[in-house]
Amino acid sequence: MESKEKYAQLNIPELEKRLEDKITHKIIKRITDVLEEEFYPPEEMIREEFIKDVEAAQNRVKHGKSKVLSPEEFKAKFCG
Repeated sequence: MESKEKYAQLNIPELEKRLEDKITHKIIKRITDVLEEEFYPPEEMIREEFIKDVEAAQNRVKHGKSKVLSPEEFKAKFCG
């Protein structure tokens, strides 16, 4: 009986570490899931028009037809 107790006591720190790691992982996973739900809309909520605009922009860059905007031009075009 004494050897089982000694073995159990030797493994307690290891078990504590494993439990801590598992709980930490679950907490981080849940936080990540909540943040993704909050900040990244599901793909079906992204408007088709936006997707086409992004694809067109990627195509222009791919063919060397991109342009450089100053910060002011960028703000006027996209933020105003």
